[in-house]
Amino acid sequence: MNNFDPDKTYTVGVWRMTFFVYDDEADDHIRNEDGSVKEFYADNIDYMKWCMADGIDVDDLEEMSDEGC
Repeated sequence: MNNFDPDKTYTVGVWRMTFFVYDDEADDHIRNEDGSVKEFYADNIDYMKWCMADGIDVDDLEEMSDEGC
């Protein structure tokens, strides 16, 4: 539960997004040595430009903990 002021207007944006790569021929994700899926990021992408958060309201959000989602 978030405590956003109901009398204010907010805009939701994307702060960080990770990607994975899928090897179509091997029918598997690219993996780290430990077997976990390797994650990638793209620093030069303006996510606000692509409206990645369109349709998301602050009431849809849950605050992340130190452990992640």
